[in-house]
Amino acid sequence: MIIGIQNLTDKQKELMYRVNELHTKCVGNDYKDGMKITKVWLDEKKTLCVRLLNGDWYHYYENGTWA
Repeated sequence: MIIGIQNLTDKQKELMYRVNELHTKCVGNDYKDGMKITKVWLDEKKTLCVRLLNGDWYHYYENGTWA
């Protein structure tokens, strides 16, 4: 279960899954399990933020990038 997912629109959910898939493909096999999303929220600029199972959190952007 992803905490906060009920607060996202369908478009935001699609963005979350799309960018997470790209993000997960970029890490080594030892890190892939830690890339599962555990929590999502929008910051004050309405940017999608995700916390991963490994404890890291990122902004996920419309252009398919993260920071």
